[in-house]
Amino acid sequence: MKRNFFLLSMLLAFKTIYSQVGIETTTPRGALDINKPTTNEFGFVLPTNTSTTKIINPQGGNIAVGTMMYDSTEDCVKVHKSTGWSNCLSDNNNIAGKIDNLECNGSLTGTYNQGTLSNGMKVINYTNGNGKAYDAINVASTGVTGLTATAPAGTLNNGNGSITLNIFGTPTTSGTATFIINFLGKTCTFTVKVEQQIRTIKILSLVPDAWSTNLSNDPYTSVARSKLNNSSHFGPSGTVKISGFTYSTFDVSTGTAQGLQTAIDNADIIWISYITNGNINAEMRNALEQKINEKKKFFFIGNDNYNGSVFPGKSVFSGQTFDYFNYGNYSGSIVSTTVGPDKGAFGTLPAGTQINMTLAVGKMTNYTSNSTPFMKNMDGTVNSIIADNLIVVSDINWYINYQSDDGFYQGSSSCSDNSKSILFCNIFDKAIKYVLSH
Repeated sequence: MKRNFFLLSMLLAFKTIYSQVGIETTTPRGALDINKPTTNEFGFVLPTNTSTTKIINPQGGNIAVGTMMYDSTEDCVKVHKSTGWSNCLSDNNNIAGKIDNLECNGSLTGTYNQGTLSNGMKVINYTNGNGKAYDAINVASTGVTGLTATAPAGTLNNGNGSITLNIFGTPTTSGTATFIINFLGKTCTFTVKVEQQIRTIKILSLVPDAWSTNLSNDPYTSVARSKLNNSSHFGPSGTVKISGFTYSTFDVSTGTAQGLQTAIDNADIIWISYITNGNINAEMRNALEQKINEKKKFFFIGNDNYNGSVFPGKSVFSGQTFDYFNYGNYSGSIVSTTVGPDKGAFGTLPAGTQINMTLAVGKMTNYTSNSTPFMKNMDGTVNSIIADNLIVVSDINWYINYQSDDGFYQGSSSCSDNSKSILFCNIFDKAIKYVLSH
């Protein structure tokens, strides 16, 4: 009888173990019930570790869905789901976002132009995020200022992820805008190239030009204009990015000094070629000199001079001393500089490159301290200088197309077909950079 009762008890216990388990209760209400029928003074302590990555399945293989643990690093409870470990289940909402690494190696889009409202996007990437919230990002550019990169507040992925920054603003200059992103204790840097302002450049030529060489509409400068009007050189998608050129003239023989100054104010580049001194009086010269010294516009002077009869003549003008070299067939020799048009967007002219010059050729016997000679005459005297907003070349025939000795005679619209073309187009590269930044 006792033996039969023992067997019955064992069978009942076996059934309990493989159906429901009760601790401190004989009536378990689930697969596991550890609650007393009334009050329990003890809590339930979960397995604890510093990271979910250290939890294993004792049977081998993947962590079982439903596994729970206490993450001592993040001070919270987590559960393993079919998609991986959950975020914290506790009510601790103050746990900071955390990542292992930040990279500014994502895609960059947008168009950025000096002085123009610009916008685009940049993707930054992070590794091993902890699924927590992060604050909004707001970073101003350095180097070229005026741009800002922003992103709204959000939540990190559990693992790797990315954030898209919106870039917007009006760049103050052309060049490189740099963004230093500090995010959850990690830093990365990316740059944005800001192009020159795309707008129309206005060329003003002084007339009457006694050799028909004003740049705006005279026949002997048609090849020179074709180089400027070649949109692959100067255009929205050209080597130098502008909308294009417009051309106008001002007659210094009939106009007023005030009229000249107004015309200069409405232009960008002022081209002075073969103006005889009889057509430009002292008041006009003073008005022109004042505008050069304001350093707001860019000026080119073709100092052909012709024994002092052609502007500027044998005189001091805007701090430079102009003179006459000789008459005949000569060549100027390029001097290597760090600022002159011997280098530019259209190429480099090595030191010693010869630029043919014909008929009257001028020279400069003295020049201001901010001037840099970039070409010399055959006797070593200075032929050409660049000084901030002024370029002087002491000849005009090197860029016209009248006769066979002229630099652009039967020439093309290319800016790279010969040394004269490179020099001419580099001068405009320098001039455009100047006026777009002033």
